[in-house]
Order: sequence, then structure tokens, then C-alpha cells
Amino acid sequence: MSLDAHQRSVSGGKRRLLIALGLTLVMMVIEFVAGWLSGSLSLLADAGHMLTDSSTLALSVFAAWLATKPANSQKTYGYYRTEILAALANGVALCLIVVWIYARALQRLRSPSTVLSGPMITVAAVGLAVNLLSGWILKHDRSSNLNIHGAWLNVMSDALGSVGVILAGLLIRWRGWTAADPIASMMIGILIALNSWNLLTQSVNILLEGTPRHLQMPDVMQAMQTVPGVRDVHDIHLWTITTGMDAMSGHVIIEDVGRSAEILSVLNRLLSERFGITHTTLQLEPRTHICQMASVPEKR
Repeated sequence: MSLDAHQRSVSGGKRRLLIALGLTLVMMVIEFVAGWLSGSLSLLADAGHMLTDSSTLALSVFAAWLATKPANSQKTYGYYRTEILAALANGVALCLIVVWIYARALQRLRSPSTVLSGPMITVAAVGLAVNLLSGWILKHDRSSNLNIHGAWLNVMSDALGSVGVILAGLLIRWRGWTAADPIASMMIGILIALNSWNLLTQSVNILLEGTPRHLQMPDVMQAMQTVPGVRDVHDIHLWTITTGMDAMSGHVIIEDVGRSAEILSVLNRLLSERFGITHTTLQLEPRTHICQMASVPEKR
């Protein structure tokens, strides 16, 4: 098989991802500067939340770019795992950001400081508009691309964070309740923590070549056994090469080796259409193989 067979097509949503990434990065810088100048911790936290969005969007763009790099004899799967390593690094960095946000928030609760509510509300409102615009841009492709769907979810959660900053700013302006700022930052920190934890667990599971979350081994094996001519399946392995690319290997006991090509074709079509597994390596074995395996004495 050609190494090119391991390539996947570049998503048509790459341009939309780039636009959304550009908008998010610009707004992240604006929120960071405004948060620093106004003394708003919640605005700084929202900038940190936008960093999670930027990371997700950048990884999606990076994955699309990597899809254009051909596999070679040294890296037969290409450079897809680079995306996962970057996701792991981002997850660790974001966890550290959450620790910083909570440390600062607790300090602010003990020793309240002056917050300029005007710039805080204005910048958060602009951030909300940018998040909604990015969500609208990504909405078109989110139903057909898992990466873009995840990016869309992050953008929408960041919109909620902007709403929290706006509410905190209004409470400070109308009620003079400065504690609203660190409390809002802690709530945004929870959103960041949830996104980072999800990023970390998915990355580690992929690097450990664990079974993809959306696949159940018994379901896959049972479906394979329904194919006419298949007697049994064993030594099944399921893993993820990179986001949206699952792979599988296994042994299949068949009734008639003369129908190997036909059975293999049916199995590959079943795994692709029902489970989305497009890269499979199946070893077909005759029924007598079961007897041979049973006759092998157990090692002591």
C-alpha cells in the first residue's frame, strides 16, 4: 500500500478556522492589556479563556496543514501525533493558568483593589461580539468536522465568560461590589479547567493508544461477527492516530478462505460506515486455526 493512503483530506473549513483564530488572538491581546490596565482580574481570566480557544483553533489549523505533509518511510503515519503533543502541552499550560487565576482571586478577596468598571464592561462586550462572530463563522462546518465542533464549543463557552465579566462590571458600577471581579474570574477559571482537563485526558488516551471514547470494543466485535462467513474475531486493537483518524487491527476466523477477498471487503465497509474506522489491518485465518490454537500446550 502506498504511504499516501495514510493521508486524509484537508478540511474545507480551514479558511474559516484561520479567520476565527485571527479574531480570537486579537481579542485575547486586547483583553489582556485592558485587564492589566483596568485592574480587572476577571478580564485577565477571560483573556486566559480565550487562550484555550486560540489553542483549540490553532491545533485545528495545524492538523489541516499537517494533512498536506506526506508520510514517508521514517514516519509512516506522517506527523499527526505532533498535534497530540501540542494539545498535551497546552493542557498543562492552561492548568497552570487556572492555578494563577485562583491564587490572584483569593488574594483579591482578602485585599480588594480598585477596578475600572467602564473599560472592563466595554472590552468584555467587544469580546462577546467577537466570540459570537467566531461561532457564526464556525457553525457552517461544525456538523461535519469534529475538530471544528470542539472549537465552536470552546468559543461559545468563552462567550459565556464574557457575559460573566460584563455582569461583574455592572455590579461594580451599580453596587460598588468589587468582590464580583475575583468571583467572576474564579467562575471563568472553572470553564478553563474543564476545557484543559478534557484536552489532557484525550491527549493522554491517544498517546497511550487507548480505545477511542466513542467506540466500544464489544460492539465492534459483535458487528464483525454478523458478517456472513465470519466465525470468530480475536486480538482486536483499536486506537487513535490523531483527532478524527481511528485505526484498528485484528484477527478474523473465516469459514472459507476462498472467500477471503469478499469477506475482507465487507468487513472494511462495515467498519468504515458504522464506526468510522477507515484504517484497518485484518488478518484472515481459516477455521482450522481455532483447532490448532487449542492443541498448543500451555506454557508453564
